[in-house]
Amino acid sequence: MIKSERIAKKICQEVKVWKKDHAKLIVAVDGYAGSGKTTVGNFIAKHDKDVLSVHLDDFINHWKIRKQKIEKAKDKPKIFEYHWYRYDDLERLVKAFLSGKKSIKLKTYNYDKNDFNPKQTFDLSKKVLVIDGIFLFHPKHTLTKYIHKNIYLDADFAKADKKRIAKEKKKFGKKYLPDNHPNNWVRHFKRAYKRYIDQYTPKKVSDLVFKI
Repeated sequence: MIKSERIAKKICQEVKVWKKDHAKLIVAVDGYAGSGKTTVGNFIAKHDKDVLSVHLDDFINHWKIRKQKIEKAKDKPKIFEYHWYRYDDLERLVKAFLSGKKSIKLKTYNYDKNDFNPKQTFDLSKKVLVIDGIFLFHPKHTLTKYIHKNIYLDADFAKADKKRIAKEKKKFGKKYLPDNHPNNWVRHFKRAYKRYIDQYTPKKVSDLVFKI
């Protein structure tokens, strides 16, 4: 069992306790790219029938919008902090979940096709909603006011980068662009995330912190 799954087992135990005090519980899992957030979210949903796992990456803006915003921005890392994802759609899902609606249809992103999928139906009848993604504890996102419990995966950035790069090389092959390539935007993300943890210290607002 990989480390992120061992952590997910511990989180499952905490969720069972937390959900006793909530009619509808929202848990956010934040952490650096490659820290295992998606693995954790999926594992919890697989082992607890009360859980719906939602990934912020599914709510990314279309690549054309991202490209346009990056090219126009003076402070390019800010695009990652505020405009990289469709927080408005995710917030719609969260509000519908808390209101007791049974389901909602929203578009998600297909990274292989680099385009949106047909609208996906999300089952909101579950008692627990687990959202994983970056910048989830950012105080300037209104989404934070709906979250009941915060979990932070404290990753070693160098190890996480190594893991991410290995995945990208396998996926893109000859089309892979190293992090220092001028057309690779990951450098802007790294600056954005460093600013995020320096200014807002997500570990301090977390109910649980796990060293990855």
